[in-house]
Parts: sequence; C-alpha cells; structure tokens
Amino acid sequence: MRNWLIYEPPGGARATLEDAEGFVTVREGFSKAAFLFAPFWLAWRRCWHALGVWVAAVLGAALLIALLDLKDGAATALIALPSVAVGFEAAWIRARALERRGYALAGSALARSREEAEALFFVDWIEDAREALEAPRAAVSAAPFRPAPAGVLGLFPSPGAQR
Repeated sequence: MRNWLIYEPPGGARATLEDAEGFVTVREGFSKAAFLFAPFWLAWRRCWHALGVWVAAVLGAALLIALLDLKDGAATALIALPSVAVGFEAAWIRARALERRGYALAGSALARSREEAEALFFVDWIEDAREALEAPRAAVSAAPFRPAPAGVLGLFPSPGAQR
C-alpha cells in the first residue's frame, strides 16, 4: 500500500466528475524514474527550482571530482548523489512545485494504485460536498451584541479583592 496525495487545482473545484479532471495525484515514496532520469523528470513535471538545484549540485560534484582527482567508483558515487536525492524526494519536490502554481492539498489516500486512490478520495469528496449542501444553515441572530459585564475575567479575582 502506498500513500497518495491529491491536489486540488487553483481556484478550487465543484463536486462534479467534470471538475475532477483538474486534480493531480502524487505518489509518495522512492521514484525510480526520478532517480534514473532526474533532469528530464524534473523538466517534465515543471519543477524548475529543483532542476536548478540539481544542475548546481551536479556541477559542484564535477568540480569536486576534478579538484580531488577522484577515480571510478568514488566519482560515480559522487555524481549520482543529486539523482539519488531527487529519487527519494520526488513526491516532496513535485508537491512544492504544485503548491507554487496554486494547487492546494485536498487530501490523501492509502491505496495500491493511482486509480484506487482517486476512487477512494472522490467518493469522500463528493459525499462531503453533498453533506455541506444539505446541512441546514445556522440562523443569524437579530439581537445586537452585548459584551459581558465588567468584573472578573475568567478565574482571576479583581485587584484588591479579599482572598
């Protein structure tokens, strides 16, 4: 079972299946695609800030390899570190990019697949919207607001009062 985050599009959405198309589902956990194809994955997902950090990290690793004159295994491990970080943090990176574009976290679901997670989420989402429409509205009182009389505030006695 995986945890899936569901993001609502900017401006919100009505509780209809047509508006459900704008939602984005993000799987938490290690992403093999993000690890193996980090710069392409970041560009495809429009995670521009993370792509800039990844490029800077790879250039820094290459500079460090050249300065320390590292060979084979050490150089490979060092140059792979930024991609490993992207693989482990793929869900977080994508979530921050979505939030910068105006998406809001609408909920999460624990499921085996994306389809199952979306089905679980949207059943609850539409049900909550129906309950909100059917709930009676609280009556607004026509009586004016009257502040509490002066004196004791809470459990604190008045100054100079007998103890």
